[in-house]
Amino acid sequence: MSAATMTLLRERALLEAEPPPHAPSAAADGGEPVAHYAELVERIHAVALAQLPPDARVLIVNRGDDALFPPGLAAGHFPQGPNGVYAGYYPADSAAAVAQLEQCRAEGAEFLLLPATAFWWLDYYGGFLQHLMGRGRVLHHDGHCVIFDLRLER
Repeated sequence: MSAATMTLLRERALLEAEPPPHAPSAAADGGEPVAHYAELVERIHAVALAQLPPDARVLIVNRGDDALFPPGLAAGHFPQGPNGVYAGYYPADSAAAVAQLEQCRAEGAEFLLLPATAFWWLDYYGGFLQHLMGRGRVLHHDGHCVIFDLRLER
């Protein structure tokens, strides 16, 4: 990934730090901010269904909210515990986040989606972002979500 892409993602993370879970506010490409969490979820679903193949296996950074899973796609929580359920906590540091991601990749995960409510990860887990940029590519990014393609083929 280019340095410009990494800078863009870091700036976006700083500008759109995690809002309270009841009222995310993410503006998309100059558009109106999302007023309600349900609207953010709808927009994430629309993007995921438009950008990802129908048989995609996608991880979604969240705090155990199954509503973020796009209908019809094989989705899982990130971070996750046994059997793909939400781990109940965030990784301790970038190394832990990378280890978790690589385990999920080994088990078949192909994409990672960060909703606007998780953009802070890109700054807080800087080493994780560097890993994502080196091992994958940005498939999509806007004010609602960032999707990384984790497949090794390019």
